[in-house]
Amino acid sequence: MGRKSRGDGATSARLTREDWVQAAYRTLSDSGSRSLNVEALAKHLGVTKGSFYWHFKDRAELLGAVLDRWHVQLVISRAESAGGSAADRIRYMLDIVVNSRRPGRGGALELAMRSWARRDPRVAEVVESVDQRRLDYTAGLFRECGYSDEEAEARAMLLFSYIFSQGILSFTNDRVLKQRLHGLCRRLIEGDNVAVAAE
Repeated sequence: MGRKSRGDGATSARLTREDWVQAAYRTLSDSGSRSLNVEALAKHLGVTKGSFYWHFKDRAELLGAVLDRWHVQLVISRAESAGGSAADRIRYMLDIVVNSRRPGRGGALELAMRSWARRDPRVAEVVESVDQRRLDYTAGLFRECGYSDEEAEARAMLLFSYIFSQGILSFTNDRVLKQRLHGLCRRLIEGDNVAVAAE
């Protein structure tokens, strides 16, 4: 009997721990944390539950791995990888909104994480930590551009409010409106200091 093939072309015999985490991550984004059960994931991947237990002790270990991935895959990690000046990194984060290949995915994941956090104290701690890290990092970039502490913190909050709102508002499928809104929000959030620093 042949090996059962997954939809992406890989076979069940080659499934890795990362395959399971990735499948759980997508399920979390699409359907929420209540859908993260071993049987459903195994069916989606085209394998038996035995494959899961080869890589994980239990469901809790998988959920921990999903949390770790979300914690690592931050907007700021991408901004740091892009490099450049503080102004360049601010603009990179702002442009994520219009450059994303899957504009609704990020918003859906944020909503799923926060819904999960309301039911699980451990998840709530991770979400709080990630939020604070995001704001601290971004406020630091604004300070590098010459803004006061208070102004930098306010602009950092505006930046993330803008990024995440675009992932959950349905009208952002209108490309023209999205570009117009992006230009307006970019001028508002950046202010004069970032524009000057980027020159």
